[in-house]
Amino acid sequence: MDITTHNQSARLNPKDPTYKQWIFRYTFLELEKDLGHAGDITSDALFVKPQEVTARIMSKNKGILAGIQEVEYFLVDSDSAFKPRLGKLEVNFLKDDGAVVAENETVMTMTGDVRDILKVERTLLNLLGRMSGVATLTRSFVERAGKVLVTPTRKTLWGWLDKRACVVGGGGTHRLALDDAILVKDNHRAAFAGNLELLLLELLQRAADIKPRFIEIEVESAKEALVAAETYKEWQKKNEASKKIPFCIMFDNVPSGEIREAITMLRKNELDQLVILEASGGIDENTFDGYAKAGVDIISIGKITHSAPLLDFSLEIEAPEKV
Repeated sequence: MDITTHNQSARLNPKDPTYKQWIFRYTFLELEKDLGHAGDITSDALFVKPQEVTARIMSKNKGILAGIQEVEYFLVDSDSAFKPRLGKLEVNFLKDDGAVVAENETVMTMTGDVRDILKVERTLLNLLGRMSGVATLTRSFVERAGKVLVTPTRKTLWGWLDKRACVVGGGGTHRLALDDAILVKDNHRAAFAGNLELLLLELLQRAADIKPRFIEIEVESAKEALVAAETYKEWQKKNEASKKIPFCIMFDNVPSGEIREAITMLRKNELDQLVILEASGGIDENTFDGYAKAGVDIISIGKITHSAPLLDFSLEIEAPEKV
């Protein structure tokens, strides 16, 4: 089953205007908030004249490095008009995104005016720590997933940057935004005046005009999964254009054993190859293996973004030689 629908990694770089906005939000806007109106008054009081120094960014824990692409845009590649309060820094990257970093390993160095380096310290460390933490937790699930794609949900603090961190960790993206794909959740179903079959028929009829990347619906039982797949199959017979829109069934908060039974039923009715199958809802380290072996194509996990621990980094300035 083709599950590239749930991995939009190609968009997550500064060439994409939306992704560039996300980088801007967590770099330049964060820096502006940190500097306030008066700037770094401590550094300005101590260093009245320019003083060139070199600083190292070091990992304080072992993990998967993420955020280098974003730091490079922030400090190197972005328009100089974005940096009215920041001087030129010479940056040397020693590790790439996705690299395994050891405790106390240097991942990059910066050379420039000490005041400029200290200005960006917290913004820089927060970004690397957040993205590397998400990438590290994602990798821990990916290593247990086999052929199953691990994706985040939209329970995310840092939006597309969190999605990119999941990709760096070896996972996918799922939806990037509400306009990205059709995903019918429990509240859509609760507000819709009709049964599951009627809802799907309404949705499939309108999807031809919307042209989403994929259509997905949450189900809460094996019976509902069978109804959804059969409805989609019958629709396909009558609507050739619908074959171009991938259809996904998400088992939401369904035990892994019941999902396994549902997939057996779908195979028996020759429906399993028509649809992408996903498991989601409260999946963690303790339950993950059961879902990975259930036969689904995708497992989405909110925890990898809403509860990822920070991977700690520090900035260490090399003391200048005494004259």
